Amino acid sequence: MASANKQQKRAARAKTKAKQNRTKRAEAPVELDPNDERIDFEAVDLTELFKKMIDAAKISQQAMCTAFLEDPLLELVFEQEGEEGAMDFILAALIEYRQWSTETDEAGALAWIESPDFQKDYVAASDAIAAQTQHKD
Repeated sequence: MASANKQQKRAARAKTKAKQNRTKRAEAPVELDPNDERIDFEAVDLTELFKKMIDAAKISQQAMCTAFLEDPLLELVFEQEGEEGAMDFILAALIEYRQWSTETDEAGALAWIESPDFQKDYVAASDAIAAQTQHKD
């Protein structure tokens, strides 16, 4: 787990990125170069992922975290953006999800992400996925 200072910096970057994403989605659609294989993650519509997460949340918060972490989009983000970029994307996506699903503000969404219950469920979901991946290898 990262230090509190590093988590605050990541959260601040994620809040800024989430706000930028909301602003960009409100604007006209972005034309992507068909020859560019990179995905513009700031323009990606996360609605389908959020719907899967809401359905999984009916089971448990850990199941919701699992649905989020197992989404193929996260693997693409990690491949294209590296670890730090992926962490920024994850934080921004989780903030956006919480705002979308509960109509809370950014501070409320961030408090939810930083809560011990969410952290415990997120880590448990991550560990379970890692264990499954090791068994497949």
